[in-house]
Amino acid sequence: LVGFDRDPEGVDLRFANGAAERVELLVCADGVASTARKRLLPEIEPRYSGYVGWRGTVAESLLSPHTFATLSNAITYGLVPNSHIVAYQIPSVGGSTSEGERLVNFVWYRNVSEGAELDELMTDRDGLPRPLSLHPGIVQQRYVDAIRRVAEESLPPPLAEMVVRTPQPFVQAIVDVEVPRMVFGRVCVIGDAAFTARPHAAAGTAKAAENGWA
Repeated sequence: LVGFDRDPEGVDLRFANGAAERVELLVCADGVASTARKRLLPEIEPRYSGYVGWRGTVAESLLSPHTFATLSNAITYGLVPNSHIVAYQIPSVGGSTSEGERLVNFVWYRNVSEGAELDELMTDRDGLPRPLSLHPGIVQQRYVDAIRRVAEESLPPPLAEMVVRTPQPFVQAIVDVEVPRMVFGRVCVIGDAAFTARPHAAAGTAKAAENGWA
């Protein structure tokens, strides 16, 4: 969806592939970078929170036996000064949940000052600024090397090994979004398009379920 026009009877939709549709109701659950929100409330922009989430997944098979045993079948928290990291198992790319075939997923929260420090981190390998996230494989190598070095210096050994052995760590800027209203005639915005829940303690999942029910 790239654009729409609304009237009292319905909404005319325009899509990137050239398609157009007429609908009675448009529900926009298109995320923190919502296209719909930009059309309805152009003055509302995500606000940087002051920290980022370094994220990544690593196959259990790449971990040493000790690290595998430490992290297996648990949600693991690591607390260090001014930072913390959480790790847990998720299914493999193929959907397997068998021990040794799963992935370990982590999020490591680290303070990054707004301005030049954040701007440089959030610029990809091609020199393009990415305001919200850097996908796997496009984080500048100097930052990948640095986060692995900091992991070895500051995290407990099993968590440090997990980070170091992650092939392609990536970065998410943690932002806040809050809209003054969610309903615009026959158009509404829900989920992270309307209000973000910072990615702690599965808050986003609970909010998504509550929004869907409402």
